[in-house]
Amino acid sequence: MSANFISSPDQRRIRSVEKEVLVMRFLRQHIWSTQEILQLVLGLSSRQATHKTLTKIEEKGYLRRHTYQTLGGKITIWGITSQGQTIAFNVENESLISTYFEPNRISEQTIHHQLDIQKLRLKAEIAGWINWIDGDRLGAFDKNQKRPDAIALDCRSKRVAIECERTFKSLKRYEQILVEYLKLIKIGQIDNVVWVCPTLEMAARLRKIFRSFTSVRVNGQQVLIEPERHHTNIYFCSYEQWPNYE
Repeated sequence: MSANFISSPDQRRIRSVEKEVLVMRFLRQHIWSTQEILQLVLGLSSRQATHKTLTKIEEKGYLRRHTYQTLGGKITIWGITSQGQTIAFNVENESLISTYFEPNRISEQTIHHQLDIQKLRLKAEIAGWINWIDGDRLGAFDKNQKRPDAIALDCRSKRVAIECERTFKSLKRYEQILVEYLKLIKIGQIDNVVWVCPTLEMAARLRKIFRSFTSVRVNGQQVLIEPERHHTNIYFCSYEQWPNYE
């Protein structure tokens, strides 16, 4: 008998509601995902059971799916609808999120980046991290501040800014980003920042780039970088190492 099989009709209805809640709560923030990732969210071992669950929620009008043609082949994305958002928030202490899945507003690059962030979240939460918030949900940040891809509390209750770095940026941009994060650390808005890269080699190269800065420009003035002071809360790791970033 399947581990996911429940014989009692009442138990099946309860489990059906529980699965719907898990999907809607996850997509409330992330807006869209794949069946593979949602299977992990649901804790199901069967692709068929996951597909059946998503289809049932789709039939209620809370989800919609769209298939994209990418360089790596076809990929089907499941996203929350505007109707889905109205039932996804906690009436007691949350507000409605107006964002919903709009297939024509998503690029291939965005798809891969966001899916990687979701996988990093699930790995972190399995390890005991809590309070994960995606960057575009961080209302406390000024519009001119650097928004991380996400912020969460690690196992030691450190507030960690997470950057999922799939490709390299320019040196000038990295200098600007370093300044922004040093400011956020100084004012106590975050404790640490970690760049998570697809490979260990990329993480090592990125670390080398950031540590090559001997000074940075802050408010028009050149400020010296003191490694023992300014590098202490900045980390780099690979997807495989994550969430063990230190």
